[in-house]
This record gives sequence, structure tokens and C-alpha cells, in this order.
Amino acid sequence: MNPKKKIVLAYYVYRRLKKQERRKRRFWIHPILKKRGELGAFHTLVKNQLREDEAKFYNYFRMQKTTFDKLLQKLSQKLKHQDTNMRQSIPPAERLAVTLR
Repeated sequence: MNPKKKIVLAYYVYRRLKKQERRKRRFWIHPILKKRGELGAFHTLVKNQLREDEAKFYNYFRMQKTTFDKLLQKLSQKLKHQDTNMRQSIPPAERLAVTLR
């Protein structure tokens, strides 16, 4: 076999091995994101702390809690997505909070 064919063959074998050597996933969902529902910014800040203080809520969203709730009530059907077997969808209140922020 001539040297050019050996080089081409070696390169071909190298590329095939490299293609098979794919990086394996470590996580489907990162552990930090799994706890977002209980430890995320929306749940710790908006649901717990800002709901208790009207002035802080207004400073954060630039609207009163009642206005936020009315807006959420009107938009919740459009903001709601379907849960899947893989993961839960983001709730409408959280979507609205992110949009307004």
C-alpha cells in the first residue's frame, strides 16, 4: 500500500473513532434547576417576601398587587403551557413576573 493511501486510511479511522467518542450527558436537568420550584428567585422573593410588603412589591414590579393579580387572571390562559412527562411547565404567575421584571 502506498504512503498516501495509508495516511488517508489512518485519517478515516481517526475520524470514525472521534465521531463515536461523543461526550456523555451528566444531567438531564441540572440539580440546581431541579430545586428551582422551591428555592428559585420567584418562589423565595415574590411568593414569600414581596407579597407581604406592598411598597416592596410596587418597587419591584411597578404595580400594585391587585393590578398584578388582575393582569394574571386575564392572561393566565395564554401564559399556561402543558406539562410533559419530561418536565413541568413554568406557571403563569412566574412567566408574568419574569416578563414584567
